[in-house]
Amino acid sequence: MTPKILCIKSLELAVEKIMSIQKFVFQLSNKVQNLHSVKISRSHIYELIALNIGYKTYNSFVAQNLLIDAVYDDSEKCFQHELIDALTLEILLNPPESNYSDYDEDELHWDDYEGSHFLEFIKNIISKLQSLLKLQLSEETYVAIAKTVYRELQWLNVEVINFKDIRYSLSHIDFNNGLVQSLEVISEVDDGYFDSDELDFEIIGKHLDKIISYAKDRNNPDAYALLGGYYRYLANQIGPYGRSGSNFGSSWDNDKQKYISSDQTKKNKEKYEEYIKQAEQFESYIKDSPLNLNEINFNADSEKVYNQVRYLCNKGDLNAMEHFLYEEMFKDGEEAWIYIHLAQMCGVDFTQDDFRAYNAYTGGVYDDYGPMEIAGREAIQYAIDLDELSDEQDHLARKIATELFEKI
Repeated sequence: MTPKILCIKSLELAVEKIMSIQKFVFQLSNKVQNLHSVKISRSHIYELIALNIGYKTYNSFVAQNLLIDAVYDDSEKCFQHELIDALTLEILLNPPESNYSDYDEDELHWDDYEGSHFLEFIKNIISKLQSLLKLQLSEETYVAIAKTVYRELQWLNVEVINFKDIRYSLSHIDFNNGLVQSLEVISEVDDGYFDSDELDFEIIGKHLDKIISYAKDRNNPDAYALLGGYYRYLANQIGPYGRSGSNFGSSWDNDKQKYISSDQTKKNKEKYEEYIKQAEQFESYIKDSPLNLNEINFNADSEKVYNQVRYLCNKGDLNAMEHFLYEEMFKDGEEAWIYIHLAQMCGVDFTQDDFRAYNAYTGGVYDDYGPMEIAGREAIQYAIDLDELSDEQDHLARKIATELFEKI
């Protein structure tokens, strides 16, 4: 499970149910003790909350997210509660197989996607409980506690700002290419596919002080990147096409064939410059550690760009390595071969041609219909003037590449 950028449940309908995480933890700790005569500390409940939303520890959760709200609503049961009501130790250990020759979709099925995912998560809760409690309890007791914990967690919906996911999505926005209304936040979930949420920038503005405090207290680069992106968004609302492409509220004069400035135009420009200055201030905290190539200003000082791209190369970013090599950013041939070898260790061989044919109309793999185009890259040693290394130089380059790979 992953936390949502915005609550799925309607806050208007759940106003009465808003509670702090601290209150939920206190409530669940008491419930476990009352029902199972087992004392579970509040710190352990926090770990179970983190597990429920896809994190190994609560520290790893708060290192990436700012908790905004927690909504607890036990007014309705969901499908998972039906599973928890029916679960026994025997079912957990030996899940019944569905009879597909006489299939009844109204029955509970333990071997379909929902059932299998549920059983796996219950096992994860039990494993976490055993690790945290370190008590010699019966299997039945651990199952019973896990059922109570799971039932309560299904009623808890947390609203968070995920700095890492938002930073990644912000890096793909061009704030000088038209008006930006909202942000589609792309998240990679546990099952290996991507999910997305629409984030209104007003949510960031509403919690701006908390985000600034979080960024400073933790020196969190993703939070700083979010703040920089937020102020670029504010500037975008005034000048959607940047300094040179926006009129800042000037009115068009047909007779003079130009935009006529006003006092409001001046104020808008001043506000725009103020926001850009704020953005650059927050972005200065991450200038030496960009997330990807999109965060790099390639019009900046060449040495600064070189260091930023090489930083990404050292992090295992294959797009950065390709840019570094094919744009000949390296200082000498030995440095080039270091990153050729590092890329090979990361699964891409730039010494081999990599071309593909695609349909020029659809952009898909060529299907013998319509015009064909070729895309891809030529082997690096043919694309640029790159000398082979001596055996001694190559050995050193491979050694350095191996050391870099071990740090990724």
